[in-house]
Order: sequence, then structure tokens, then C-alpha cells
Amino acid sequence: MPTSYPWTTAKKCRRKNYVASLEVSTHPLKMDNMRITPSLNKTLMESLQNWSMPFEELDPLLRFEKMNVAEESLPLDICEDEKENYLKVWNCKKTSILNKYTTGEKLTIISSFLPGGEKISTFSALIRQVSNLNEKVKHRLEQLDDFDEASVRKTMGLSQQEFVTKVHMLDEEIKKAWDSEQRVNAFKIAIQCSKLLSDISVMQFYPSKFILLSDVLNNFGSLVFDRLKNKSFGNKNIKFQDIDPSTVLEIAKETCQNWLFKMASIRELLPRVYMEIALLQCNVFISREEMKPTINRLTNMIRGMGNPLVAIYIRVYLCNISSKLFGKESEPYYKDNLSEFINEYQQIFHPTMLKKYGAQLLTADQYLNLYVPAVDWLLFGTLNWNHDKLNLLEELLKKCNEIENSELLLCCIISAFDSSSVIQKSSAILDIIRKNADGMVMMHQALSSLGEHLCHAESYRQVSAEVLSQTWWKLASGMKNTANFLQVLEPWIQFACIQLSSQHINVILRGTIRYLIKSGQPPDNYSMQIQNVVKRILKHIPDVEELFLMDAFMPLVELVQTSAARTSMARTVLTVFFERNKSERIDDPIVIASLMRLCRIVHDSINAVSVEDESKWSGELIVRCIQAARHEDLDTQLNFYVECRAAFLKLDAVLVALVHAVNTLSTRGAASRGRWLQRACAAYCYITVPSLQCALSRATLYLLSGQVALLNNCIGQAEANFKALVGVIPNIPQYVQEDGQKKPTHDRVAGLISNFLSTLLVLPDNVDSNSKAYILSGFIKTLERVEWRKIDTLYYTTLLRVLDLLCEMTQEQYAYHIDSVISNDELYGAEEEFVKCLENYATNVCQELLVVLKALSDAKETKKQYSLSLELFWRIIKRGDLQQSSMSGLASNLWMLSQKLQDSNAKYAKSILTVLQGGDPAGRQLLEKLKVQ
Repeated sequence: MPTSYPWTTAKKCRRKNYVASLEVSTHPLKMDNMRITPSLNKTLMESLQNWSMPFEELDPLLRFEKMNVAEESLPLDICEDEKENYLKVWNCKKTSILNKYTTGEKLTIISSFLPGGEKISTFSALIRQVSNLNEKVKHRLEQLDDFDEASVRKTMGLSQQEFVTKVHMLDEEIKKAWDSEQRVNAFKIAIQCSKLLSDISVMQFYPSKFILLSDVLNNFGSLVFDRLKNKSFGNKNIKFQDIDPSTVLEIAKETCQNWLFKMASIRELLPRVYMEIALLQCNVFISREEMKPTINRLTNMIRGMGNPLVAIYIRVYLCNISSKLFGKESEPYYKDNLSEFINEYQQIFHPTMLKKYGAQLLTADQYLNLYVPAVDWLLFGTLNWNHDKLNLLEELLKKCNEIENSELLLCCIISAFDSSSVIQKSSAILDIIRKNADGMVMMHQALSSLGEHLCHAESYRQVSAEVLSQTWWKLASGMKNTANFLQVLEPWIQFACIQLSSQHINVILRGTIRYLIKSGQPPDNYSMQIQNVVKRILKHIPDVEELFLMDAFMPLVELVQTSAARTSMARTVLTVFFERNKSERIDDPIVIASLMRLCRIVHDSINAVSVEDESKWSGELIVRCIQAARHEDLDTQLNFYVECRAAFLKLDAVLVALVHAVNTLSTRGAASRGRWLQRACAAYCYITVPSLQCALSRATLYLLSGQVALLNNCIGQAEANFKALVGVIPNIPQYVQEDGQKKPTHDRVAGLISNFLSTLLVLPDNVDSNSKAYILSGFIKTLERVEWRKIDTLYYTTLLRVLDLLCEMTQEQYAYHIDSVISNDELYGAEEEFVKCLENYATNVCQELLVVLKALSDAKETKKQYSLSLELFWRIIKRGDLQQSSMSGLASNLWMLSQKLQDSNAKYAKSILTVLQGGDPAGRQLLEKLKVQ
């Protein structure tokens, strides 16, 4: 091949269908776009969390919080098909009790069977051999009360986790002793576990202690039951309800009686009652009819317990075992035990108990809350038993009026009953609270529960709603504890948002601010509760924009002062606002100003140590605000964007959104204002884009801003943007970091350059410049500085597209134009000097492509070489002047090269031949020449 091939472009006649076209499956300028449709069921918060969800594990503290939420949302009245499934409901409740009732105090455990330490004489005596069955039975009965004082050890100073570990060890010791035929030993361990439930030295932990030790007793009872079942029925899988005492073998009955005698021989009341309840299911092997009277007897026996806290949890254990055995038939026992508790209610306030919890530095409400899980569970079974819930509620409220200090019972009643019943009796309940307000320590819980029920009211009489609101506010505003006040405020403000006017809501917010200021305590101590209150308001007020027009809302939001609390509050408000606000535009300047204030707080929290997800979340919220804000006056809108740029310089996502917004504003103002607005918008974009860190983003926005300026006939601003784009291209990296992954930029750069080159066709030259097509020439020179390898597809593809543009620019009339923009075809009129300059550029590009072909050959990239040779051949026959010998000679050489490299897919080459056959005479002449060769 000769070393140089001067390029000559063929002049086109603008006639339709003069040159046949290749059949392609996609448009060459079309970029692959992925359309993501967000789910309508997902909130903004859920969408934002999806960014980091696959890479994060659930925080252990959040796990416990979710357990609490799940338990609180558990319905207390289950449907008919699930009423016998008490075990499942109790398991959920157990989890919440273990999470709630914890302690940092040191605990004590007394046992003679914990592993470790010196071997105990009593334990070694248990494993001695006996000769016959009579001696064995006699020996076990003797040992039942044989607790060697030296063997009983008291372990003090245990942390909560250590105590839990010790209890699990005792459970394992029971199983080990049982498996090694030391069943009396297992029985004695169970007795010692039941005795631990008499210890209330750490009251705060007692509900959790009950859960742990009752599980141990349940496991022991199951071991005894399974042994008796195997003795009678072997390995048959027989359930409790299918056992017929008349079919039980005598040996199983004798063994059962033996266990019951052992249980009856326990001297202390508490362990004897616990063990009898644990072994209650074993009575079925002797007489099923005696089991229910036994439950009634145990219900009465519990009256003998002197400690009311211990007594009510024994009742819970009795009801649990009863429901496990009899399902729905056990519900009357819940009612009986609840009645027994109400009859003994005043024991809770006995001076002895007051002294005990006072010595442990517990407050009165902390002490009463220890009873709440037990009372709730008794009410749960009672409500399932009594279907006339309204009458039952009236009966229980009457008892609350009759007895003193009824706040514990009242709180449990309110939380246990369904919302429809409580709403009907809301006035009566509020009246009871009002009458006893002076001495109530659980008033905040009662008011909070009542408010939660009222939030479920679909409609409420306006007068009644106002009266209720005034009554609860008088009670709440008199509270001395700020945390209790905010706990009450949370549901009642939701009730006000649903039922009352915005004026009432604003009055409540003003009162809340006054209360928090007068309390004398920093609002930052209660930032999470204040945030929950604000969230409730935002979620339930009918018109969320109206909220920002209240004079008390933003002062409440900004009441917290620490940076973390302010940031969390601002994010919460913005997130919930955009979830609720369905309008695409916000016109009210007060609302816009309030949202901008919150956005500034969010933006200012971003620093060098902020994680990527946090910055992305903040950017998304600010962008939503910018996109929604609208001012009727375009000057005001542009000034708003200028303020946003000054306020949000840290976030690239926000700057990108601002550039897009200003370009949109520029197109909006084209018809209504003069050129100065379009020029101001173009200048804004030109100044803003350099602030971006990502070179690819800068290049994309320079191109977009230049195109908008060109569309508005702002030629100078368009040139400035395109010059800046040419300067940025060498700085675009091969990979960018997105969503924690390195992604290649080649495809995006290729699309960007194609878009840029297609825009240059309509860009007129600057008449003050001595260079023809000076921006294009600058781009060609820039390609020499780009760190692309010559054999990269992106490099030679870009050269081919530059060649396409140069050929088109030599034509007398361009393929497309922009209205009011005079392109070079009109500016030069195909002037010879201009065309010659372009053809010189084309010659250089063509020569560089030949160099690339040589480099591909050296690198043995035959597929790329074949493809490039055909692409260049096609451009010569499509755009070159084949009358010139240099062009026809180059085309012939390229064709021979492609045939020498013949790819398995020759479809493209065949298509080119087909075009030549239907082309102009020069093309057909070249085809004949190629056939000869």
C-alpha cells in the first residue's frame, strides 16, 4: 500500500433512495437504556435502604427492637382457628419479656448440682448400686429430702448472662441425670429450680427469671410424661388427648403414682405447687376426670403465697400448662385466676412490698410494670373465653372504680381489649383516669394506650373529639416527667391529626414547646421521642404541606440542638414528607423555605468520615426538594438554584440535579423572556460543572449544557461548553466507582463522543477564529493525548465517527439543522478553502486508521482488523469520491485485506457488495474491478 492516500469526499445529491442502505437491527446512535420501574408499594425509605441492604447485617439492638414491635403488634384476640394455639402466642410474648426485663444488678443462684468444683458426697452417694427394686424405691424416697448442707452452694455476684448460662447448665444436668437413670437426682434439680422463683432480691429481672426457670420445669415434666408413655404404650406416637387411663398398664400407673407421691412429699409450698403443675399432665395415666378439679384446687392453693409477684406468675404457669393440655377448654381457668388476682389486688401495695422495691431503688411505676406481662396473659385467655367483650369491659371498669390504686389493672385492661370496645368506653376510661390522676404513677401508660385505640377510630364526633383532646391535654400537661409526657403525646397527636382541625394541632404543638422549655431539661435528651411525635404528625395529617404553614411546627423540629439529633430529625421530616407528598411541584414559598432549611441541616452533616450510603441518602432527599420547588417568576427560580448551588457544594448528585434543572429552566424561558435568561442559565451551568469530582459526569453535563445553549442560539456559551468537554475527555478514567463496584466507562464514553460529534455538525464556526472547524480540530488533536491504545475498539471507532462527520461537513447541505442557528453549510456555502481544510483532516484520520490496521496486525487481532478494514472500506465507497484513483486504490487494498482475513461471519461483506451493485456508476465500476481481482 502507498504511504499516503489523499481523501476526497464525494458530493451528495439530496435525492431519496439514491444509495441503498445496509439493513441493521438497531439504530447506530441509540444507546441501551435500562428502565427501572419502582414498586408502588415501596416507600422512599425502603427504596433508599435497598442500596446497602445486601451488604449489611441486622444490628443486634435493632433485632431486639423489631422483636418488641412484632410483639406489640400481636393481636390479643385471635381468630377461631387459632384459639387453641396458645403456645405460639406465648412464645412471642416470652421473647418480648426477655428483651424488656433485664438488669445490671448482680444475681444469686443456689444449687448443689452445678458442674465444676469439688465432687459432692451426696451426688456420689446417688450412684451407688442397689440389689433389688424394693431397696431402690426405698432409697429414692429417703433421698428426696436429703439435701446435705455441705453440698448446697450459693453462687453470688452473677451477671445476667452468667445467670442465664447457669440455668441452661441446670437444664442440661437434668437431662444428663435422666439419661443416666438418676431420676431422683433430676427431680431434686427441678425442685431447686422452682425454689429459685421465690427469690425477689432483684425484682426487675423476675419476669425473665420466671421465663427461664419455667422452661426448665416444662422440660422436666416432659421427660416424666414421655417415660410414663413409653412404659404404657412403648414407642407408639400417642398424643395427650388420645390417652385412655383404662388402657394404661399397671406398671405405668404405679410409676406415675410414685412420682406424684414424691411431689406431695415436698415440704415447702412454692416448689410443691410448681412441681405439681409441671407434672399435671402425668395425671392422665391415672384419671383424666381428676385433672380439672386439680387445676381448681391449685388455683385456690396459690392464695397461700405471701408474695403477690410470685403468686401471679405461678398463676400464669398454671394457665400455660392448662392451655397446653386442654386448649380452648382451659380458658375458664384464665378467668378464675384473673378473678383471684383482682380479689388479692391490694396485696400488691402492702407495706412489706413497698419496702422491698424501695430498697432496690425501683420507682413505683417500675414495680407495677413487673406485673403487666402476667396480667396481660390472664386477660388474653379471659377475652377469648368471653365473647361479649363490651359487657366484660364494663364489668372490669366497674371493678377499677371500686378498688383503690386500680391503675395497674386499668392499664392492662386498656391494652388488652380491642379498639372498638375501648373507643365506645373511652369517655368512661378517661373519667376514671381524671378522678385518680393525683396518685397515679402509670397514668402515662393508660393515656398512651387509650390514645392508640382512638387512633383506629374511623370517624369521631367533632364535639366529643375536642372534649377528649382537652381532657387528655390537661392531664398530660400536668405530668412532671418529660419522657412520660412525650409518650402520651405521640398517639394523641395522631388522634388530633385525624379528627381535629389544623388550628387545634397548632395549639397542641405550641403547648408542647412551652412544656419542653419549662421542664428545664435539654430537649436533646428526648430527641428520639420528639422525632417520633413529628413522624406521627407527618404521617397522619391530611395535608402535609399545611403542616409547614403552622407557626409551631418548625420550632418544634428545631428544638433539638446537637448536630446528630438535628440531622436525624431533618432526614426524618424530609423522608416522610416526600413519601406523603404526591404532588410533583411545591409552589408555596414558606414550604419551600422550610424544606430548604432542613436540606441545609442534612447537607452540613456530611463530612470526610461520612459513609457513601449516608451521602447518597442525603443527596436523594435534597434532589427531591430541588426538583419539587417551583416559582412562577423565572428570575426567582434561577436565584433559587443559585442559592442551592452555594448551599450544597459537598454533594455531586445535587450539583448534577441543579445543572439539569437550570437547563430545563432555560428551555422554559425561551419563549417568554429575552436571550439574557438563556445566557444566564448557560453561564450557571458552565460555572457549576467544574465543581464535580467525576470527569465522566463533567463531560456529560458539558455536552448537555452546550446542546441546550445551542438550541437557544447562544453560540458563544455553547462553544465554551464544548471546548471544556474536549479538555475533559483525556481525564476520563477507564473505570469509575459506583455502588461499591468498579465499572468500565468505555461504552459510556463512546456514546458521549457520538453525541458530541453529531452536535458539532450544526455548530457554526467562530468567525473570529483563523481555524476552520476549530472545535473539531481541537478534538482531533486531543485524541493524540488520550491514553487509549491504538488497538482499543473505542479509539478506532472514534476515528471512524470523526471521518463520518468530516465527510458530512463538506456537503453543500447538511442532513439536519437547528432552527435559528446558521450552520456551516450556510455560513461557508461549500467554500473550496473550507472543504479542502476538512479533507486534509480526513486524510490525517484515514492515515491514522491505516496505522491502527497495522497495529492490529502486529497484535494478531484478526477479528478487529477484519472489522475495521470493512468499516473503512464501506466509508470510502459511501462517502469518498471513487473517481479519484487514490480513493479507489485504497478501497481495493482494503477489500483484498478483508478477503485475506475472511471472518466466519461474512454477512457484512455480502451486504456491502449488494449495495455496490445498486449504487452509482463509480461504485459499480469498483465492483467490477474487485471481481477481476
